[in-house]
This record gives sequence, structure tokens and C-alpha cells, in this order.
Amino acid sequence: MITPSKSYIMLLAKQKTLKALMALAIAFIGTGLFATPGQATSTLPGPALAANLSSRSVSQRELFGMVIRDPFYEYNSDPVNYHEAPNKAALEQQAQELAAAGVRWIRMEFFADYDGTVKPGDINWTKYDWFINELAPKYGLKVLALLNVGMVAYEGKTVRTVAFNDPPDGGGSDPLDGSNHFIRVFAGRAQAIAARYGTAISAYEIINEPNISWDLWFDSRFSAAEIKPDRYAALIFSAYRAVKNVAAHAEVTVGGIMIGTPPEGEDQRDQFDYLYALYVSPWVARYQSGDYSSRPGWNTVPWDGVAVHPYFLEVPKLFPLMRDFARKLRDRGDFKSKLWITEIGAEAAPPANPFDPPSKQEIEQASYLRSVYAGILEDPELRSIIAHVFWFKYEDFVPGNYTHSYGLVRLRETADGQGYHPSGKVQVRKLAYRVYQEIAMGYAPTDPLSEEEAQQNGQIYFPETQQAIAPEFSDYWQANGGIERFGYPISRPVVLGGYVSQFFQRAVFEHHPENEGTTSEVLLRLLGNEFTQDRQFEKADPQNLSPDRYYFAETQHSLGGAFLRYWREMGGLAVYGYPISEEISEISPTDGQTYTVQYFERNRFEFHPEQTGTPYEVQLGLLGANLLQTNMWWR
Repeated sequence: MITPSKSYIMLLAKQKTLKALMALAIAFIGTGLFATPGQATSTLPGPALAANLSSRSVSQRELFGMVIRDPFYEYNSDPVNYHEAPNKAALEQQAQELAAAGVRWIRMEFFADYDGTVKPGDINWTKYDWFINELAPKYGLKVLALLNVGMVAYEGKTVRTVAFNDPPDGGGSDPLDGSNHFIRVFAGRAQAIAARYGTAISAYEIINEPNISWDLWFDSRFSAAEIKPDRYAALIFSAYRAVKNVAAHAEVTVGGIMIGTPPEGEDQRDQFDYLYALYVSPWVARYQSGDYSSRPGWNTVPWDGVAVHPYFLEVPKLFPLMRDFARKLRDRGDFKSKLWITEIGAEAAPPANPFDPPSKQEIEQASYLRSVYAGILEDPELRSIIAHVFWFKYEDFVPGNYTHSYGLVRLRETADGQGYHPSGKVQVRKLAYRVYQEIAMGYAPTDPLSEEEAQQNGQIYFPETQQAIAPEFSDYWQANGGIERFGYPISRPVVLGGYVSQFFQRAVFEHHPENEGTTSEVLLRLLGNEFTQDRQFEKADPQNLSPDRYYFAETQHSLGGAFLRYWREMGGLAVYGYPISEEISEISPTDGQTYTVQYFERNRFEFHPEQTGTPYEVQLGLLGANLLQTNMWWR
């Protein structure tokens, strides 16, 4: 039995005073007296609150990036609900999961279209507008746009990849810029994108892996995988000017330099030789001879960062390599550019049963992710030279793709296994997803909270569990039974499934901002369903029930006696949901004793005969604590 402590009673009185002060402050905020110019006073959606839950500084949060499922692929992916339109449900589901994980930056790619929706080779802006202009800002996500081969060539159509290496032809408005037809088309499209989206796109990456381009390798019939440094330097010179002329705020990076052996052989140019050739190219010299670097927002070279893709490197080799890269930049007099790790990752196939413990690969993937992000955060030198790290990637590819298992989540697939379910719902969150979230937030949900920190935030603190009730839940907790019904808080707030959540001993609370102002603003997680998902319960026969039992046709189960009285008096359907079992005998995982219990969608009732005649005759099972102890709550 759980009873209130003296500290709780004292803190409750303190919180009443704080609430009165907060109500007065809200009244002033409503008049605009406390609002700063341009500051919104409306509450952000629940998923965007992930940023507010983070203990990381603003600069630390900038480190966390993710390569996502491109909006391009979610156009008409649900033709029933979003015909010839972006699949907003799937895209928002992804944004919720990204924000919940603490992601700050996302990388997405633009493609030319040949699907009949626009003139062949043009960009269908409808595929991107809503995502970039509305959805990403809603969830606090900053966009890095990858401008790659597919922007002017898709599936081998129009300009072929080998055109990267065409010699300069003296065409265009600047005959001395080293461009060819391909470069001019590319730069023109880059400028069109930057002009259309303005500040909604924060940065651009120019070409994916120019030093080891697999597109070029296949297109050249296995004769060359390198975009020649002279050609690539001319390309980024033109693209940088094109973007900066219309969006000076945007950062432009050298395309992710691939670490590894080129397919042409080990005697080919390595990544440092390639980078050196860019810095000493005549097109960089021409850029530096102009007045570009004196313009606000422009660098002394035609890029603001150097992106790298250091796959398959353990940390003992990864971090020294990043330091070497940074030295190469400084040796060339570039003291502004930082390194952007725009792809890094590791495979991890989850178990066939989504609710099984993490697989060996999952554990290894999570360990590697932790060592990368935590290692950079804990090393001042690395933090000063690395701007962002984009994990590759958010979701697993569908079966058959060679990078099938690189994601942090696995999406639900279609029945044939050839694509994603239109809902975009997550089937499995891998262990690395939880680790990413913990590092990005700066704490694990079960880390203890200090009383001083709780008091500063006006929260009710419990020394018994060293946790405090999140502001979203304090009113609901107190109004609906407090300690007696829900027990103590046993975690910090965490974003799960797109909602701010908090574990209590007997329940998990979820904040639903879409229901603000209603009795459904706070809901209890469906713990009963989760704990019984692999169990089958015998249904009730409505023809053979005693008169004192109530039958629920929705779930084909009944309720009576002390459990029915408790259910009615303590919140009923809104709090506990429908019964999903009959009364059964079960050994409690908490104390090992056998009790008569009954499962509901959101909890389990336990009958305690030793407490007959007291308010504790019926108690809720400690499902919140049980779920937290399984260490599978994040799945």
C-alpha cells in the first residue's frame, strides 16, 4: 500500500502557491505584457516539447542530425487518403519520432521528376512544400538539403552521371567559371530551390560522395568512380554562388567525402588528396580573387563546411581521422569551415518478434552510436571541429536493399513486403533509437532528479523515488487519486510515440495537446493491452451472466462486484478503458502472491481481501513499474 509522505504534503502546499503565481503570470502573458517581440505565446505541439525536455545546451543540440525518408517517396504513397498529394500522415509520423528522439537536423534530397506530374525533368514542388515550410518548423527540425545527381538526372534520364566530368565549354554568362552544361543546369536548379524556400532550408550539401560516386561508377561502365576534383571544384564554385546570391544565410558544404578504397583500386587518390585538390583548384583561386568573401555570410572559400562519410571505422580510428581532416582545412587557410558528418551508421536487424529483447546486432549498433555521439560531446577539441553528425538513417529500407537494416526504426511494411504501410507507423524502435534519445536529451528517463531542480521548475518532488511530476501531469495526478491510485513518479518525462509521457508506479501518463482543454488532455497508456498482447482470454457469455455483472459488447467481457464498483467510482471508461479479460487468478510479478485480478485496456485490477472494507480493497497493478523494469518500454 502506498501512502503520502510528509514531504509530499509540504510540497503540495508549496505548489498551490506556485500555481497561484503561475495563473497570475498567464493572465499577464495573455495581455502580451510578458511576450518579447516576435515571440509566439501559443503552446507547441506535444512532440515539439522534446526540445524543452532536453538538458542539452542549444549548441550541443546542434550536433544531432538524422538522414530521413525523403518526402519525394511519400507523394501518393497513400492514394486513398492523399491522392496525388504528400502522405501527410506518414510524414508527420516520421517528424514525431524524430522530434521525440531529440533530432535537431534532418537531411533530405531533391529529385527531378519523370512520373507525369510535371514536365519531365522538372521538380514537382508539391512533394516538398508542405514538409519544408510547415511540418519541419512545427517540430523544430532544421533542414539540410542534399543536391545530388537525381536533382537533374533520375534513373538514368536526361543528364547522365558521366557528364560530371565533361570539360568546361565556355558557355553561360561567365565563360571563365569552368562550367559545362551539366554544371550550369545544376547551379540553376540549386538557385531555384534556395530562392523558393529561403530560410526554411538551413543548409545545402553539394553532391553525395563525389570522390567515390557509385552512380558514376555504374554509369561509366565501371571505368571511373571519381568526379574529377577540377570538375567538382567548378561545380561547387557555381553552386555556392547560386545559393548564396538568394540565401546568404544558408550554409553550403562540400558533398560527403567517402572514406575508403575507390573501386578503381588502392592506387587511386585518397580522401585527403581529393580535398587538397579542391582547395588548390583554379576555381577556388578565382573565387578568392573576387569580392565574394567580403560579403556577409560568405566564406573565404566556396563552401562553409566539409562533409564526410566515415563508415566502417571504429572510434579509435574515427576520431583521429576527423582531427586529421580538420588540420587539412586549417593548412589550406580555411579557419571557418567545420566538418559535417552527414552519414555514419551501422547495421542492426531486429528480432522477428518486435517485443523480443534486442538482438546482438542491435546492441552493437547502439554501442557504436553511443561511442560516436558521446565521444564528440565529451571531447572539447572534437566538439570545436565537428558541427553536426547525421545518423544514417531514420528507417530501415524495405527487404532486398543492401542497406536494409541501417535504420533506428523499422516501419510497418505492406503485406507483400515490397514497401511501407501508408500509415508510416513504426513497427520496431531499435535499442539505438533509445540510446540516441538519451544522449540527445542529456539524461536517461530513470536518472534521478535533484530536489533543487524540481523546485526551480515548480514541480512536486518525491525523495522516495527522486523524481518529480511533470507540469503536464500534476493537475491530473492530484485530481484523480494521486499516490493512492497512481503511485509515485518513477521516471523523468520522456517523449514516446510522439507524446510527452511519464512513468508512475501504477500507470504511464501521456499528454495529448490535441485534446487541450478536455478531459482527454492526459490519457493513460494502454498498459493492459501491452502486457496481454500475447495472451488469449476466454470471452464472457452474456446469456449466462449473473444479474450483478455488466457485459461489454465492445470487448465481450464482463465486470462485477468490487471491481465494477471501483471502476465506476474511480474514473470508469475514460481512465481504465474496457475490460479485456474476466476475473482470473494470477501470481503478482511485484510480490509473488496470488491474487484475483482483471485486466483492462489501461491497467490491471487486483483484489486484496485483507483490505476488505477499506479504500484499498481493490488496487491497481504496478504496471508502470513492471514495464519500466522490463527495459522494453521504448520498443
